[in-house]
Amino acid sequence: MIFARSVRKASKTILRNAPLQIALFFLPLLWIGYFAITSSERADAVAQARLHGNSVAELFEENTERIFERVDQSLLVVRALYARDPPTFSLKFWSDKARIATGDVVQFSLIGLDGYMVDTTTGYSGAPLYIGDREHFINVMALADDRLYVGKPVLGRASHKWTIQLARKLFDLAGNPAGVVVGSISVDVVGRFYDTAKLGAGGTLVLRNASHVVLAARGVDQGAVLGQRTPNRVEGELRDGFYAQYWNENRPNRSDRLITARRSRAFPLIFTVGISEQEIYSRSDFRQKIYLGGALLLTVIILTATTFHWRRQQALDRAQRELRDFASKFEDALRNLPQGLSMFDGSDRLIAFNQQWLELYGLVPEEIRIGMNFREVFAKQTAVLDVEAYLVDLKNRLAQSEHVSNTVQFPDGRVAYISYGRREGGGWVATHEDISERKASEDRIERLAHYDSLTGLTNRNLFKERIDAALARSSPLDAPFAVLLLDLDKFKSVNDALGHQCGDALLKQVAGRIMAQIRDVDTAARIGGDEFAVIVAPGRAAMHEGAAALAARLVEAIADPYHIEGHPVVIGCSIGLALVPEHGTRVDEVLRNADLALYKSKNTGRSCFHIYSAQLKAEADQRNVLEIELREAIWREEIEVFYQPVIELGTGRVKSVEALARWHHATRGAISPAEFIPVAEAGGLIVELGNQVLTRACRDAMTMPGDVKVAVNLSALQFAGTNLVDTVTFALAQSGLPEARLELEITESVFLADTQENLKTLQRLKALGVSIALDDFGVGYSSLSYLTAFPFDKVKIDKTFIDRIDRCETVAVLKSIMQLAKTLKLSIVAEGIETSEQVGRLHSLGIPLGQGFFFSKPVPLADLSWQSPVPRRKRQRAA
Repeated sequence: MIFARSVRKASKTILRNAPLQIALFFLPLLWIGYFAITSSERADAVAQARLHGNSVAELFEENTERIFERVDQSLLVVRALYARDPPTFSLKFWSDKARIATGDVVQFSLIGLDGYMVDTTTGYSGAPLYIGDREHFINVMALADDRLYVGKPVLGRASHKWTIQLARKLFDLAGNPAGVVVGSISVDVVGRFYDTAKLGAGGTLVLRNASHVVLAARGVDQGAVLGQRTPNRVEGELRDGFYAQYWNENRPNRSDRLITARRSRAFPLIFTVGISEQEIYSRSDFRQKIYLGGALLLTVIILTATTFHWRRQQALDRAQRELRDFASKFEDALRNLPQGLSMFDGSDRLIAFNQQWLELYGLVPEEIRIGMNFREVFAKQTAVLDVEAYLVDLKNRLAQSEHVSNTVQFPDGRVAYISYGRREGGGWVATHEDISERKASEDRIERLAHYDSLTGLTNRNLFKERIDAALARSSPLDAPFAVLLLDLDKFKSVNDALGHQCGDALLKQVAGRIMAQIRDVDTAARIGGDEFAVIVAPGRAAMHEGAAALAARLVEAIADPYHIEGHPVVIGCSIGLALVPEHGTRVDEVLRNADLALYKSKNTGRSCFHIYSAQLKAEADQRNVLEIELREAIWREEIEVFYQPVIELGTGRVKSVEALARWHHATRGAISPAEFIPVAEAGGLIVELGNQVLTRACRDAMTMPGDVKVAVNLSALQFAGTNLVDTVTFALAQSGLPEARLELEITESVFLADTQENLKTLQRLKALGVSIALDDFGVGYSSLSYLTAFPFDKVKIDKTFIDRIDRCETVAVLKSIMQLAKTLKLSIVAEGIETSEQVGRLHSLGIPLGQGFFFSKPVPLADLSWQSPVPRRKRQRAA
């Protein structure tokens, strides 16, 4: 009863006291708004920090993996070169020749089984260094399998630098362990990424190996943790996963950090990025202090006004002054808030706002009044077009949650973030903040991560994500789509001739032509230097025919001439096409099959397209097996060299022999050069194969008669891939063969690749004293122009002319060639002679030399005959 009477008394007091009613109304509303704003800002700060930490960790992982991948590839190259000839292998020589110890690498070293350093790229010449006690040597030798090992940082005894050790086992030719090959990366190379990460005060960047040993660190005392397995939660958080994000709390002398941890899928590495709690909440804490000051000020004002009125209830005039003073101070507080603020009651009427709110929405102060309906207020702004739908959605969301947020975009590009707090009596309080700069920064980061900066097309990462999304969106059977891979033909020639600036301009125009040929729902991407891709989205009635028609249009559109900075440019395009689900239901499977179709296009004349088929898979598997077996055959020097003689038609004497590679497979028997030579060129083996043939031919020539030359064919790739002049010089010096007895045969493909550089190489070879012959003369596009570009010693007339020697037109062409040869003082050889009639006709035309099955097939050195039967047959006819 006493409690009930007290309640009734208090109720009557409140009903009679208007200021007290105002206090009870505004104080909860004020603090609800304060807590709503501060909690929302802190939550947003953490969310932004999580996104930023994840982005930095991904970029840190990608940047570091590129460094480690380059070094690991170099380790494999060194190991393969060493296995060929361990006693004479020179790491410094091959490092300078192959340019492997450059850029991020401090040095490469070879460590023998006894633990002593055998060789190093630094050129160390002091006392033998013992490395057998180093952790990376011990652990690599203990590995049961052959994989990359990442050791802890050490201070190099040869390089005197702190480096991260990447090591693999070293094998001899028989496959037995021969020690360890080590690549050393500077710790500072990995740490450079910190300068671009923008982690703020207290941010950290740490790289660990699979054993959680610190390899590099920034933002912490690197000297104290480098090479140490420091206690850290990352081991427990990651476990067997590849991503984790957690708070690293309660650490002595250090603020709490939000840690983002990633484990590399390609290397035994763990990446952690830390953002301090102080950095995360710096802006929100500063604003919270302002809000708290305003809230406390308003609270004090309200309580003070209420207290004064309570004590002087009879002094009505004084109470009214207090109320006016309160209203003025409340307006000042709203006016000094850094954000716009608005309040609406349960009837959608405006009950409070500040100048910042009016300015943000471009509202005219004279037109906005307290008590206006929400629809009337927002009818005068441009950010929200459908006001009714916006209001309905807001009320529905507030009915489900006390705090909601939203963003609106103005026609001028500005973006406003709005945080709503539900009022207990109905309605809401909202803060409005202009986040245009922050949103623009987020958009820039998003664009850099997913779009190609040159062409504006999606990049490889987003391209694969779009394929993943297309596969996951619905069943491929219900929504089939296609993937096209495009590779530009002759782009490198344009880039080399006109420069990278013109090359970039050309890529932009190609991107524009691709976009002009596809629909808005399709996706175009640049996935490499001159590689593009297209996802043909579902929607075509006949996907197979539609994708094929698009590929044909792309080939035609890209082949049209370009004009780049006043230069006419013509290129082509090869396309590989795969259909989903017919050609795969996984990203890697679809891309692999499209790439096989692209390979088919590039090897069947280019400037065309092919659709994947099971036959292409079978051919690729066969090529891969053949390439592996050919690589092993080259390493084991199982490739034989046969010789086919060039005969002097008038005397029957052998003037020279052509060295030809032959491969006798252990199980498949003899494999045609037409089959294994293209595999060698595509697999990067042609240089090693050509060097072996050249060395063997020079050595064998020393057993031949002194007046017989040996001819060796050169591939265009040998000009681009090695120092060809040094290779020829070495082969001559090693064998002791006089330069005049060596003849090098080339085709016009050497000129098509890099004309100026290759001409310089040919001139240097000519200066050595060797002969240069132009093979397959007459079948190319520009053979005559090449005769004027370089002083050849010999031309070899292609077999196609010899096969048609019974035609008068062919005879006329051959006579013209003879006249040209006399003028240029060239020696002429007719290739592909198979009958005595062809010999007679060629001899009557005055062609002095011939080669073909009529005289001899290619045979081993032991089976060579040094006299042809032709003269003997002539003597018999004369008798």
